[in-house]
Amino acid sequence: MMSIEMKMFQMKRSNIWFVALAVAAPQPISNVLELDLSPEEAQKYLNSPPFTEPLLAPRTAVLPLVKYNDPRFRTAEAGPTLGHYWKNGREIENTEDYVDEVYNARQFHGQDGLGAYAYGYETPESSKIENKIRSGDVTGSYIYRTADNQLIKVRYWADSQGFHQEDNLPKVVLKPIEEAEDVRQARLAHEKAWQEAAAAARQQPDPQGEYYRQYDYQPAASEQQGSVVAAPSQVSQTREAKAYYGQGSQVYSTEEPEPTGPPRGFYYEFDYPVSIIKHKSEVQGQ
Repeated sequence: MMSIEMKMFQMKRSNIWFVALAVAAPQPISNVLELDLSPEEAQKYLNSPPFTEPLLAPRTAVLPLVKYNDPRFRTAEAGPTLGHYWKNGREIENTEDYVDEVYNARQFHGQDGLGAYAYGYETPESSKIENKIRSGDVTGSYIYRTADNQLIKVRYWADSQGFHQEDNLPKVVLKPIEEAEDVRQARLAHEKAWQEAAAAARQQPDPQGEYYRQYDYQPAASEQQGSVVAAPSQVSQTREAKAYYGQGSQVYSTEEPEPTGPPRGFYYEFDYPVSIIKHKSEVQGQ
């Protein structure tokens, strides 16, 4: 009869074998995190990003909203809302009229430590990518979906000649303001009256000018006696004293210099699911 110790030993061996199989099995790699890279190593990632054009995140699933009192509800699969769903700040009661769209969003970002960088992201409603080389030139593009379901695309670049942009935004044609006839007549009448009044004022002197001039302000004798003006010799002595006492003062900085070292870079990329609750009519209209 096998002893208890032998059974436990065999169980441990089987568990170790199972763990080894699980570790050895190939796993899909979608997340990358590389820190403390040399500029050359970081440049390899910057030169081969996961995507080079902005695209909206693809939809991977359309799921029903399973409410907490639904027989299909499972706590382990419910997520953080535990069978409650909200849209526009209100809890959804008629969950059968809504669905949960799941998208595969992703983003990346890298720097080489010498001024160059690259980053980008993809979400259901917008996407962007931007690159900067060590000389300072920047190129990028982004897209986004408007409220009326229009897809706007923008491409931009910045170099020694300034900032430039191309897009498919609706162009607005500027027109001069069209003046209504009654407004035009009122404006002309006002301008005519103003010109006539100005011409009359130039020809006739101000009748009250002499009256106001006799009341020009004159300082009182008491105000004049209270003012003291320093002699030039006193001013020069004061300046020399300030300069003398200022020579011995020194400013000491207690802040330590920031440590520096060789340039280092980094790179990361990852994807993650994004859920958007929509009414079924919105999904059917797409």
